[in-house]
Parts: sequence; C-alpha cells; structure tokens
Amino acid sequence: MTHYPVTTSKHLGVTYTKKQSVFKLWAPTAEKVDLRLYKTGDKNEETLLETIPMRLVGNLWTLSINEDLKGRYYTYGITRGEKLVETVDLYAKAVGLNGDRGAILDLPADTDPTDWQADKRPPFSGRITDALIWETHIADFSSQPDSGVVPEYRGKYLAFTQTNTHLPQQPEIATGVAHLKKIGITHVHLLPAFDFDNDESGTAYNWGYDPKNYNVPEGRYATNPADPACRIKEFKQLVQALHQAGIGVILDVVYNHTSRTVDSWFNLTEPDYFYRQDADGNFADGSACGNEVASERPMVRKYILDSVLYWAQEYHLDGFRFDLMGLLDSKTMNSIRQTLDKNGLENVLMYGEPWDAGSNEIKPPEQPANKAHVGQLAPGIAVFNDDFRDSMKGFVFEEKDGAFLQGQNGKKQTERTYHNRDLQAAILANCDLKISSKSPLQPVPWATNPSQVITYIAAHDNLTLWDKLCISTSKKKKTTFDRKEKLVLMNKAAAALQFTSLGGMFLQAGEEFARTKFGDENSFVSPLAINQLDWTRLTEFADLVDFYQGMWQIRQKFAPLRATDTTAVSSYRFAKDKTENLIAYTIFNAAATNGDWQQLAVIVNRTKEPQKVKLRSIATLPETWSIVADNKQAGTTPLGTLAGNKITISGRSLLILAAETTDDN
Repeated sequence: MTHYPVTTSKHLGVTYTKKQSVFKLWAPTAEKVDLRLYKTGDKNEETLLETIPMRLVGNLWTLSINEDLKGRYYTYGITRGEKLVETVDLYAKAVGLNGDRGAILDLPADTDPTDWQADKRPPFSGRITDALIWETHIADFSSQPDSGVVPEYRGKYLAFTQTNTHLPQQPEIATGVAHLKKIGITHVHLLPAFDFDNDESGTAYNWGYDPKNYNVPEGRYATNPADPACRIKEFKQLVQALHQAGIGVILDVVYNHTSRTVDSWFNLTEPDYFYRQDADGNFADGSACGNEVASERPMVRKYILDSVLYWAQEYHLDGFRFDLMGLLDSKTMNSIRQTLDKNGLENVLMYGEPWDAGSNEIKPPEQPANKAHVGQLAPGIAVFNDDFRDSMKGFVFEEKDGAFLQGQNGKKQTERTYHNRDLQAAILANCDLKISSKSPLQPVPWATNPSQVITYIAAHDNLTLWDKLCISTSKKKKTTFDRKEKLVLMNKAAAALQFTSLGGMFLQAGEEFARTKFGDENSFVSPLAINQLDWTRLTEFADLVDFYQGMWQIRQKFAPLRATDTTAVSSYRFAKDKTENLIAYTIFNAAATNGDWQQLAVIVNRTKEPQKVKLRSIATLPETWSIVADNKQAGTTPLGTLAGNKITISGRSLLILAAETTDDN
C-alpha cells in the first residue's frame, strides 16, 4: 500500500471567526485543491460565488480568508491528473440541505440553546451494569398522534423536549419522556442521528445506517432541515431535555461503512485510503453495504477518534453504540475509550455489536473488535450478548424457532437445539468458566466479566420480542399480534430472567408494552405505520409495563445483579434439576447490611406441568421467603411468603423470592 503522510492537527475542517476563516484539508495525493464558496446549501441551486486555490503546507491543504464568511457554504474541488471531483469537507460540523455542502457558522454561538452551558450529564456511576438502556428511532418515538406530542414536533428532535405527554383524554397514562421516567430508564439509545444519505425534505422512512456526514446531526428530524443551525440546536435541545429528566443520551454510530463507496466523501477526498480492499484490490464488504472502513489506518483512526470526542464534548452525549463493531479494529476501539477517559469522560458508555455482516478484511497484527477478542478490549467497552438473546427466544434468523420462553429447549429446531445450560451460561454473562454453553456457535465462555456484556432479548434488527413470541407459537397461517395471555406470561418470564442476569440492561423501545411491527423482521425502509411506537398499547398491556417497572426496582435494590466483576458469578447457584425449560437459581449478597436482601431466588417454569424445585445457595438458605414477583406483578413490596427451600411452582409460571437474613448472617 502507498505510504501516506499523517497529521496530528486538531483543527482540520474550517475554523471560523468574524475576522478570519481557516480551512485545512488532508488529501495527500491531490495535485490541486480549490475552496468553492456558495451562497446556498442546496446543490440543485447553482450559486457558486468564487473558487479560491488552496496551498499545500506540510501535509495539509490550507487557506485563510480574512473576512466574515458566516452564512456561506463550501466544498472542496480536488484535482488529480485530468480528473476534478467536488466533495464535502470530511470534518464539516454544519451542512446545508441533504448534506451536500458544508456550512460556515459561528459554532457554538449560533447553535447553543438557552442555558446550554449549564447542561449537565445526569449523575451516573459509569458502570454499564447500572444502566437501563432504551433503544429508539427518533421518528418512531413520537410520530403516532396518540403519543401526545404536538403535531409540529412529531418525528422530530423536539418531541423529546415535551416531557409531560400522555394518551389523549387519559392524563394518567404517561407517554414519551414521561413514560421513560416512570419505568426508570437511565439512558435513551438513539438510532443513527448523524447526517445520513437521504432526501431530508422527503418522507421515506430510514433507520439511518447510511452515513454521509459523520459530524453533523441529521436534517430530517429538524423542523427546518435547510437551516444548518436548526438541526444542531434542536439536537442539543433533545439532549438538554432528557438530561433535565435525569436520562442520558446514547448515539448509535456507524463508523464501519459509508452509504456510498466510489463517490463517498471519503473516497473523493483520498481515493482507496479510507476503505479496505481484498486481495484483488476490490472494496471489501464485511458490512454487506458495499464497503468497510479501514479503521486501522492512522488517518482513519484519527478521524473516528476526533469524531467521537467531538460528539461527546459538543453535544454532551452520555454514550456511543458502535454498529458492526466487529469491523473495527480493537486498537481503535481501545483508543476511543482512552481518549474519552483522558478528557474527563470516564462515565460515557461504550458498547457495540461484536460481529460483522460478511467477510472481514482486518489483517494481522490488527485484531477485530469481535466476540473472539473481547478479552483484548479495554475496560469500559461492552458488547451485545446474542447468546442470551437466542437462548431465551430461539435463533434470531429463524422466525419459527423457539427456545426457553416457548418451552422449546431440548427440542430440535430449524437451526439448532437449545438447552437450559445455554441460558444458564448467558445469565452469567457468558463469563463463567464452570458453565460451558453447548451452543455450536459459542462452546466456551467468551467474556471476562459482566461489565463487558449487554444483556438483551431484542433490538431494532429482526423481530420484536412480542412478534417473535407470536410467530414462533402460532399454528395458524395468519399470525395476529394482539394480546394473548400465554404470551404475556412468556414476556414477563423474559423480563424476570433478563433483569436477574448479569450485564447491562438493554430494551428495544416498547418491549415493555409488547411492541409489534406486525411481523416485519427488517423494517429499515418499511412505512412509518409499521415502525412507529403504538402508545395505545400502554393501556392494553398495563400489567406488562408495571411488571418491567417492578423488575427494574428489584434490580436496583439487589446489588449483586449489577456487579461488574467475576466474583458476581460465584454468588449465583443453579438448582441441580435437569428438567429442560425449568430454571431456578439463587443469588447471595455477601455485602448486605441491615435492611438489604441477602438472598434472591428466581424460579421460571416454562413446562406445562407443575415442578418441584430444590433450591441451592452458596450460603445457608432462609426458612422463609418473601414473594416479590409472580405471574401477575413484580416489585420490592412483598406479595406474600413461602416457607422452605423445596418449592413447587405451577406450569408456565415464575417466582422471584427475597430474604433479608440467613441463619449464618
């Protein structure tokens, strides 16, 4: 590969003052570069004002203009041989409509909302095991009229600034941010909200995994996408409002690929440098989107580091979720963590998908940031646990496959057969060396401690939890997605097991009220009617909402569930019963003080028949338990008591028991 010079400059892009604007561009193989100034930000309007040559200073093309350029738009014209291309500045922090021209603003003065400098991240430990993360798409969140959001804010950033919404004529049923506060969400995870490749004035739905300009908020969620300052200010207002509600903001970032390849801003700026190539020189495609970004190359790594730090500092973000993180190299991921920490952002969360979508052209000695290399990731980086997801409800890519929740453990499925032991390993965040999962994909523990693991059952990809339960249990040709009592019990069992497992907690938006996409398993460009949250289900599934709220209260009260190191694993003890689709375990709190629960017992029976379970513990078992969750409800207020440690549980039932004292404490 060609040797490329690098720069450590912290001022790539445009640096604006009223007296001067300085432009700096890294394009080492360019023979000539011009700054092109425009009057408007719409590329369909030919409003070129002037073309000004830049000069090569060291490794950077540089230009200083001693006048006030505020309100102007710009691109770079880059010449190599006889070929001239026009590209947007990779480091642009503001853009015009559809992101086709950079915008020159007085940042941050033109974009800070009132009292932005006083905005503070909500108090948080920085431990992902203390988080309850709720993943949503900005348009999904508020587009439904019953969301309670005013029409002009529906589907927009500003919907999150309305913090007291409720169902029409039902003020007792909170929606939106008020609902999140009610159930205890600590962090909202936003699907991509950086500028992605789409018609910002149109209505076509898109999840946003089509990166175009990495350092600018997406315009379609702004009330005026043609105004470069509007999208920035309104995104900050979203963050500010959630912070005031005590909720952190996590941004889904997609540094592994770009929407376009040959004519992307990356490739136009410096051809072939920003993307990996296969042995034949073709663009590698581990993302299944046409390319994969070469994160291991110095100026690509620098770009990603600069971008993440900019979002964290300028937009006060509380975390980042990395799409297809297995396509990024471990050194880059560790460098991001170190960069955040060095800048006083230790409590900013980092987690991602430890897989790719196809081939992976990362070459040794670099290591991909995937499940096979989780042990090489720095503390403070977590990954999604797909073993927990699949051992709970069945293989994600087979709609009819079931697992524990459907009572299908031990039964042959389309792809694979799951067993209780698979789920036991996942409950312990797949970091217990004593429990080896029998899964053909992950036969041995792969995490080193619970703080490396995101425990989840569903996300925006594939079927929602409710839809998976509906389809995998339906014997009819046409599946319906309305309330079915047996499925509500499955959903409650899912929450009971998830919230008493190790790792960080992650929910797909609406999971707590049986969210449906009517069986659409890949709704990335499906109509908004399919994707939007149906807030009216809050009434139909009120008991499920309350159950999730109660399970979060249980998790908050019992500290071992939120432990970060492997000593937490030793506090769990599973019953010896080998009956498939029956799981029982106790958790001991060695650090309990007066008033704390010292033991918790979890029993979930997904068989049809009553089962007798003999509980086991690492300590002396109590003579009497308080029931804190059953098929109907969950919470920290006792629902009754049970005596002894040989518990008979009804078919398709759950019990969570708590004890404040034990005989030897």
